[in-house]
Parts: sequence; C-alpha cells; structure tokens
Amino acid sequence: MSTKTLLHHIDDYVAGGLEFAEIDTRLHNAINDHQNVFIHDLSVPSLDTVALGFVTSQLALAPYEGRMVIYGNCAPRRTSEKAQKNNIDHGIKYAKLKNGVEIINVWSDYAFGFVKEEIVEFRDLNCPNSGSQFRSRDFFPEVVAQIVNGDYSALGKELAVSDVPEIPNNIVTWTDGFGNVKTSMRQSDLEKMGLTPGDKVQVIMNGVSMLGVLSIGGFQVDRGVLAINAGSSGYDNPFIELFLRVHKMSEKTAAVRFGYPSGGTEFEIKPS
Repeated sequence: MSTKTLLHHIDDYVAGGLEFAEIDTRLHNAINDHQNVFIHDLSVPSLDTVALGFVTSQLALAPYEGRMVIYGNCAPRRTSEKAQKNNIDHGIKYAKLKNGVEIINVWSDYAFGFVKEEIVEFRDLNCPNSGSQFRSRDFFPEVVAQIVNGDYSALGKELAVSDVPEIPNNIVTWTDGFGNVKTSMRQSDLEKMGLTPGDKVQVIMNGVSMLGVLSIGGFQVDRGVLAINAGSSGYDNPFIELFLRVHKMSEKTAAVRFGYPSGGTEFEIKPS
C-alpha cells in the first residue's frame, strides 16, 4: 500500500475508552502498512443505529481525495428478546459507494440507510458473528484490516441494496454538543410542503409542541427563538435541524426543550 488511507472507526463505546483502545490495537496489529493508515475514532450514542448510519453518510460523502474506509459497529441486538446462543447476532456487511469509499458496518437497522442511493457494490463478509461477546474486537478488526490491506478474499455473496431499510424523513438523527437537534428531514422536504424562510411552524416531538420559524441559518432569528433551518449536514440537500439560539449552555437548548430526543425519535412539523 503506497497511499495514505483514512480509516474512520465508528463505535457506540465511550469516547477514548478501553474498548476503542483494544479495537484500534487489533486493527494496527493486522494492518500491513499501519504507518500509512490514519485511524480516526468517533463515538455515537449507545445502541443508536440511526446515529451510526447518519455519521457514516456524513463522513463517506465528504470531499476527500485519498482512500477512505469506514468501520462502524453499533449492534443493539433488538431482533430477539430471548437468549442468544453463543452470543450470535448480525454480522458485518461491505458496501462500496459511487465515490469509491468503502464501508464495513454491522448489519443493524439504519447502518447503510443514509448511503443507500450511493451503493454500487453490496456484499456479505465471511467473518464469525458468534463466539464472543466482544465481536467488534475479537473478530471484526481482522476482516476490516484485510480490506484495508487490499485483500478482498473475505467478500461473500452479493446482497440486494433494496433490502437496506429506507430512512423515514421525520426522525432525529444526531444531537450536537450545542444542543442542536439534527433530523432526517431535508431542505427539499420543506420545499415540497410549500414552506419558505420566514414561515412560522409548529414542531411536535416527545409530547412537546413549540412554535418556530423557518430560517436560512440559526443565527438569523432572535435569541430564544426556535429556528428550523438547513443545517451543516447533508451537502447539496441539507438535513433540517432544530436550532434554539442561546448565549450560554446553561440556557435551555433545543435538545433540552424537546426532552433530549434519542436517535429515531419521530417529530412533526405543521404550518402555523
């Protein structure tokens, strides 16, 4: 491998925690030319597969001229409430996008949903998915490293992209450090509703109803006013975020006012 590779490691473990350190150690050990691979860690909220899919998309579609590989793990194991023999659960899948970015994510809920329209190759991966409670350390890194090394022998059968679940356009995807709530609704969705900047709307979520104003940017409204605006994510068709302008973090942000909505929380926007 002669060129630098950017490997985004996304996991629902505590940022900077032991789990990240153990997994990254396994990755470095299995990558042939680890000096030319930069591993970037990103933590998503625990068991939040919507967040995994959202940040996967935001990173994968970013302008980048080098090679990018994404390894994402968030497996809440919600398909059954019964005991799982030998800790078995969904394995990891491989996707290659139109821009050449390669994704190795655990097959869970929304892991590939935000990049569905960009996938040109979708494959199973021959990798153990049972026998360890810590599969993301004991099994998955070896296969991820093989892909990074240019070894595609672990690729399995072709999968149908149509099997990737669609992303609803009315759910919470991410809450940033300033309490702004990012959603799966896009700017084009508001346009289809006939809404334009300056219109007043009602936002309903988590049993809370707030009046807000459609805005080009969050800072184009007065302090304490809820802005519904095209946020910083989503590129050519930005995702809508709920932005409550505050001057101090002790004030009630949008996340606070809506009860700290988790990924996948549904909301509704109505013209006021």
